Amino acid sequence: MKAYTYLEKGRFELIDKPKPALKEPQDAIVRVTLGSICTSDLHIKHGSVPQAVPGITVGHEMVGIVEAVGPEVHNVKVGDRVTVNVETFCGECFFCKRGYVNNCESEHGGWALGCRITSRCAIHT
Repeated sequence: MKAYTYLEKGRFELIDKPKPALKEPQDAIVRVTLGSICTSDLHIKHGSVPQAVPGITVGHEMVGIVEAVGPEVHNVKVGDRVTVNVETFCGECFFCKRGYVNNCESEHGGWALGCRITSRCAIHT
């Protein structure tokens, strides 16, 4: 699949990437049908996001069709049309319990998709 990818400060490229696979039981694979570039992606381009990992796919504002779900995903099913939240969260830490999921203390919590997570989308139930 083709993906617009951050390579280094100021450099993006449309490159071939392998189709993602489920990694965690809470994961879902979403085939993106519409995507957008947002200001956060531009901040990555200009080197203003030190957490950004080279190799990430940018364009985290998206909608798509669920193609696969892990065994712990119960609120969506294959074929559902969904929007994807760029913030992943555990739902259990201090910040999540107070609604500040962008500050989640989990390893993959906060703004991870399109910043630190390279090729997986998580829909948490």
